[in-house]
Amino acid sequence: MKLHEEIYFEINVEGAKSELDRFVSYLSSGILDDFFEFSDDYIIYDDDYDYATESQKVTLVFTNDEYAIEASSFDPEEFLDALCRGARNVYLSGHIFDVDDDEYRFASDAGDASFYNTDNISLFNDELDAQAYEEELAAEEDSEE
Repeated sequence: MKLHEEIYFEINVEGAKSELDRFVSYLSSGILDDFFEFSDDYIIYDDDYDYATESQKVTLVFTNDEYAIEASSFDPEEFLDALCRGARNVYLSGHIFDVDDDEYRFASDAGDASFYNTDNISLFNDELDAQAYEEELAAEEDSEE
């Protein structure tokens, strides 16, 4: 899948504070320069982050919701390969999307430097999940009209 023009992402990061600090340091290293220039403005720390001990579980959001990335073509899987190499010890989940509402949803488990497309996960409780999904689609269609 390729995304085009204005690219946005919102990625939730969860883990021990020391691991999140290591992840932010990794992002600051220039590893994402092939995709865009990293900014500290992309990091939104949890309210309790400053008060947490190094081993306490905390969260942050890595997002560019106010700063679109201009790209004629953006491959979310290449971006996630680079991102997940520095996120081995944290849990990541989020989505990457463009102005045409093309979207790539993913997750990466702690202890794993890879990711998976969450849109490809089969429904846990097929009947109830399918019904909820249909209701969600119907509500979206109603709101668009």
